[in-house]
Amino acid sequence: MDIHILADGNQTLKQAHDLTEEIEHTTQQFLPNVDVTIHPEPNMKYTIAHKMMQKASLYIFCFLLVFSLGGTSASSRDLVIISANVGECTLAVEANDQWHTLRLRAHHPQGRGCHIDRDSMLSALSAALLKAELPRLEGSYSSLFVGRLIDYPWLSQYLATTASHDKGWDVKKGKPIAMDINRYVAQLLSRRELLAQLETVFAQGGYRIIGVSVEKVLVGGLREVPLYQGAMAPGLVPYDAMVWFRLEKS
Repeated sequence: MDIHILADGNQTLKQAHDLTEEIEHTTQQFLPNVDVTIHPEPNMKYTIAHKMMQKASLYIFCFLLVFSLGGTSASSRDLVIISANVGECTLAVEANDQWHTLRLRAHHPQGRGCHIDRDSMLSALSAALLKAELPRLEGSYSSLFVGRLIDYPWLSQYLATTASHDKGWDVKKGKPIAMDINRYVAQLLSRRELLAQLETVFAQGGYRIIGVSVEKVLVGGLREVPLYQGAMAPGLVPYDAMVWFRLEKS
């Protein structure tokens, strides 16, 4: 579900991102099986009164969604194939057979970020793809949604460090030199050096990755990159986004 909201046009990109995450988290408390993506639109006349009304209307909106989408969410509910604890978080692979999609869901019980390492991510995907007993993956699936990239520090670090050395990225302005930022980040995440680490796992289920889709890219300094321990070079880089890996059955 895509929702467009009016937000303070004077706030920073990070503040807008944090607001959308708060709304998405609150909405999913009411409708845990519905994927919600918030798109903030700038309102230069935004006031404190608007902010207070937005907070109150959020809960009213979620309450109404429960009734208006109750039947829909029940019929298109994601099925949990496998679930495992990774640190303080739960990592689950879910399938939606109505839409033929997969989701890798990292969830912290207090709504905080997760630090899912590469091996845990690949292990969860492998277990789901190879699982023979019910519930299991059946049919074919067209994409895997991994959610926020910062829940997977190894992916966030790859994106940030690759962009910082890439000729197509302007570290001073914090944007690509010649294309849309979503397209640019999708191209970085489509490089063979990264996809090769994932394709071996997907091949176990008879899939290959045919592309990457990206939304809501967040840009900041390297200090924003989770668990980053390299040199703190100056400049701005992409380090977070909502990411889908598009799949095709071999």
